[in-house]
Amino acid sequence: MGSIVMKRAFSIYTNLYILHCMEKKGWIALDIDGTITLDKYSVPQEVTQYLRKKVQEGWSLLMTTGRPYTFASMALSQFDFPYFFSLQNGSLVMTMPSKKVLLKRDIPDHAIAFVEQAYHGIPSDFVIYAGYELGDFCYWRPRRFSPEELHYLEDVQKRQKESWKAVDVFEQLAPGHFPLIKCFGNEPRMKQVKKKLEETGKFQLAKIRDPFVEGCVILLVTDEKASKGNAFIEVLKKMGREGVIIAAGDDENDISLLNVADVKIAMHHAPESLQRVASFIAPPTRDLGIIQALEIVTR
Repeated sequence: MGSIVMKRAFSIYTNLYILHCMEKKGWIALDIDGTITLDKYSVPQEVTQYLRKKVQEGWSLLMTTGRPYTFASMALSQFDFPYFFSLQNGSLVMTMPSKKVLLKRDIPDHAIAFVEQAYHGIPSDFVIYAGYELGDFCYWRPRRFSPEELHYLEDVQKRQKESWKAVDVFEQLAPGHFPLIKCFGNEPRMKQVKKKLEETGKFQLAKIRDPFVEGCVILLVTDEKASKGNAFIEVLKKMGREGVIIAAGDDENDISLLNVADVKIAMHHAPESLQRVASFIAPPTRDLGIIQALEIVTR
């Protein structure tokens, strides 16, 4: 706990004073991978018990991730208490355990052409998620990936326990909307694709590290209105913003989430871009740093 770095002390003490005075506790919004767990399929029992206690005390809880529902729900299988579930970088929000859809922001099918253009001259490809209603499977074009990339993507399919549907061209897809496009590669390649997509003004883009494979970068492409932060804002509008808003994350796609919060927590290993907007830097995830940070800001 002593390793937590305090920043912007005046702002934090003000927030803690507000928290103390409020009758309603407020909101806690947490990223999953790298923030509350380092495991693909589970959350430490201590973290689950702690969050259960916070919900019982009157805190509203939002769990947010770039994962699709099928993969994300494995990690939270022991969550037997109410929470809001923001998936695929804010493309879909559900109430749990009812699985009632609260918010949906999809990419229109005609926007895929802009991603195709961004890949012009790049010897690789992207994958398209079909959505929660269709079982979170992916459309992909195996012939466009190198043998090394195919090996990596086969591992992705296994670890996320997803079904991927191979197609020759994306024009074969039925007209519709898609929650998420994922691009995979090294840092220079993903920067190149991200820059081209930014120029279109059609998407929300978040470049993150693959938490399970060192050196691999994932570019999350969502509808221009879909991000972790925008999804959280919509939830607050629908459910009420009473109390103090706390958010925690560990990568660049959590910047928009932290920007919504009064108290912003970045994990110990988070990139500098996230740490710059944080109020607190939490201890390492392996040391249950999220519990230590939340203990301070929810007193």
